[in-house]
Amino acid sequence: MKKITIFILILFTLSGCNKGFESLEEAVQSQWKTPIKIVNQDEDHQLVYYLDQTQHILGTYQYENGKYRYDNEQSVGTEFESESGSPFLLSANHFDDVGDIIHGAIKTEQDVDRFVIEYISGKEQEIKATNNTFITEFPSYLSIGADQFFSEVKNAYAYDINNEVIGSWK
Repeated sequence: MKKITIFILILFTLSGCNKGFESLEEAVQSQWKTPIKIVNQDEDHQLVYYLDQTQHILGTYQYENGKYRYDNEQSVGTEFESESGSPFLLSANHFDDVGDIIHGAIKTEQDVDRFVIEYISGKEQEIKATNNTFITEFPSYLSIGADQFFSEVKNAYAYDINNEVIGSWK
């Protein structure tokens, strides 16, 4: 009887270790029928920014014991266009166990070096771009939640490596 119990415990432990995927892309793709493309990742907060056809999506993932797990429970997605200039996404969302996060993107063929968000207080937040997207925490001087974020934003800009404005949010 002891051998059977130990065998069952070993199987249970091993099956628990097999949950998850070797790569983050595999984990995210497991939730979609259409091909996705990961364009940005915040390893500290375990956030992933990816594209599903024309939809831009930010979601949380888990990384434990060398395996990635992902589900769409805490993901936000949107499509965005512009009537003039390059389409520019600026968004703020709250994620459980992560907090309030600001993220965005610009659709352009040019390479974005950084994004700058101007607040009505006169302060600016600069974020390094990754594949023309960004993920960042709320700055410490904002004492509001994600649902009030836009009441504090004056504008946002995307800059190239030469400090030229590629596009603006407003």
